[in-house]
Amino acid sequence: MQFTERIEASLKDMRPGEADVARHLLRDPSRVATNSLRDVAAWCGTSDTTVLRAVRAAGFDGYQDLKYHVLRELTTRESVQKSEQPTAQIPTEDMQASLTACRSTLKKAAAMLGRSKRIAIVGSGASGGVGQILVDVLCAFGRHAVSLLDDQAVDFALAPSSKGLVLVAISHSGETSFPVRAVRNAKQAQIRTIGLTNEPASELGQLVDVLLPTQSVERPEGSFSIVPRLCQLAILDQLIEELKSENQSNGGKQRRRIRPKVTV
Repeated sequence: MQFTERIEASLKDMRPGEADVARHLLRDPSRVATNSLRDVAAWCGTSDTTVLRAVRAAGFDGYQDLKYHVLRELTTRESVQKSEQPTAQIPTEDMQASLTACRSTLKKAAAMLGRSKRIAIVGSGASGGVGQILVDVLCAFGRHAVSLLDDQAVDFALAPSSKGLVLVAISHSGETSFPVRAVRNAKQAQIRTIGLTNEPASELGQLVDVLLPTQSVERPEGSFSIVPRLCQLAILDQLIEELKSENQSNGGKQRRRIRPKVTV
C-alpha cells in the first residue's frame, strides 16, 4: 500500500489536529522528503508532537520511517514517468547542415527580399503550410506578402504590373508541379525567384535565381516527415534575421543621406 493510501485510510481514526496534519501531508508529500520534522510542523502550523502522533496513527514507526516511504515512492514514480515519456529526437544535425549549406546564399535572398515591393510564396502540401508561416511572419514584419494557392492566382500575381515582385517557391523534392510551374512562369515574366528545396539538382533548384537548399536525410516516412519542415523553418527563420539586418543597414544609410548639411 502506498503511503498516501495508508494516510487516507487512517484519517477516520485520527483526532482533528492529527487529521489536519495528514491532509497537509497528502497535499504536498514532497515536504516530508526535503524537510525536517520541525520544518513540517511549522508548515502545518502545529507542534512536533502532533505531527508524530499523526504519523504513528497512519501506521508508521516515526517521522524517519515516513520519510523513507515517501522518498521511495516519489523516486519510483519519477522513474516510471521518465520511462513512459517518448524520446523525441530533434534533428539538430539536419538543421545545422541546412543552415551551413545556405550560408553563401542567405544574404543574397535577404537582399532580394529587402529590395522587393511585394513577395509571393508558392508551395503545395506541407511545403505550402511552411510558406503560409513565412507569409504571416513577413506581414508581421511589415512586408507585403501573399500566398498563391493555384495557377490562377499565380497568373494574376505575375501580371505585367508586377514590378518589384519576388517569388519564393518551396518544395522538398523540387519537382512538385505547381511551384515549378510558378517559377517557370516567373522567369518568363522576368521576375526574380528564390527556391527552398532539399534537391539542388531538381528542376526547381535549377530554375530559381537564388537557391536555399535544405539538407535533411530522408526517413522511412518520406517527405511527409516533420524533419524536412523543421529544416525549412530553420532556414526561413535565419532568412528573416538576415532581412532584419538588411533593413536596418538600409535604414541607416537612408538616414545618413537625408541628414541636412550644416554650413558655418
